[in-house]
Amino acid sequence: MIVANRIDAARAKSLIDAGEAVVLDVTSSLVWPVVGHTIPGAKRIAPEAIIRGIKLARPAPELLAQFGELPKDKEIVAYCT
Repeated sequence: MIVANRIDAARAKSLIDAGEAVVLDVTSSLVWPVVGHTIPGAKRIAPEAIIRGIKLARPAPELLAQFGELPKDKEIVAYCT
């Protein structure tokens, strides 16, 4: 498993504004409908599929498809509420 470093909001904004990062919204599906706001342009991937993949020690097919759509040449900035 790859463990990513945490960055602060200012660094994340800098990467996003420079076009060097893609935003990934991994807010829980229970909370997401009532949050009422997201970062503009964020790609939504529900964390439940990620958790299922970890528990099964293999990624779910739908998760592989979603991750496959992410650019390989940019940082991924994931966030949740």
